[in-house]
Amino acid sequence: MSDPRGHHSSFVVSLVILLLVAGFLPAGCSADFSLSCGEDQTGTTTYTDSRYGYSFQYPGDWVVQEGDAAEITEGNSSNGGMSVYDPDGTVVGDYCIDLFQVSVYELNLTVDESMMPEIRNQVDDMLKGLETQTGDWTRVDDLSEVTVGGAKGYKTTYDFTTETTPTTSTFYFLFVGDIQYQLTLQAATDAWDERQSDFEAILASFQPRPEQ
Repeated sequence: MSDPRGHHSSFVVSLVILLLVAGFLPAGCSADFSLSCGEDQTGTTTYTDSRYGYSFQYPGDWVVQEGDAAEITEGNSSNGGMSVYDPDGTVVGDYCIDLFQVSVYELNLTVDESMMPEIRNQVDDMLKGLETQTGDWTRVDDLSEVTVGGAKGYKTTYDFTTETTPTTSTFYFLFVGDIQYQLTLQAATDAWDERQSDFEAILASFQPRPEQ
C-alpha cells in the first residue's frame, strides 16, 4: 500500500512479524513505575505512557516492564512499547507468559476509514504467510473488526506451544491517525478462560492517544 506521497507503507509487516517472537517476560523482573503509574481505590493501577499518551488500568499486583519484551529481527522495530504481567502466573523456564503488551508504531501516512479494508487484507495475507513459517501456530478465529477505546482495527487469536506449555494469544491491530497499536493478550491455554476478566477490564480501560 502507498500513501498519497508515493511512499510504500511497511507497517503491517512490522507489526505482524511480532508473531514470530511473541512477548515473554523474564520472571522476577523489577518494576519500573517511574511517574507513569498511579494506584486507585479499586485494586487496579493506571499506566499512562508519557511519550504517546495512551493509558489503561491493570491489576494492582501485576508488574510493569517498560520497553518491548520481544526483539524484532525483521521489519521495522516499534517506536515504543511496554508490558504488564502477572508474576504469580504461568512461568515457562525463566519467563512469565501471562501478560498484556502494547507496541506502538509511527506510520508514514495517516489512516482513514477508506483504508481499512485494504489494511485488513494486508494483515490477513501476512498472517497467512507467517502461519506457513511458524510450525505449530494455529489461528483460532478469523480476523475480525474491533474497536478499542475508539480506535478501529482488527483482532485474531492463536494457539501455540511455548516449550511444552500450550499458550494462547489474542492480537489487536489498532489505528489512530498516524499511530498504530499492537495489543497482545497472552496466557497459558489452561489459564486462558480465568484470565478473561482481567483482559476484558484492561481492554475496556485502554485509551489510545487522541487523534491529532
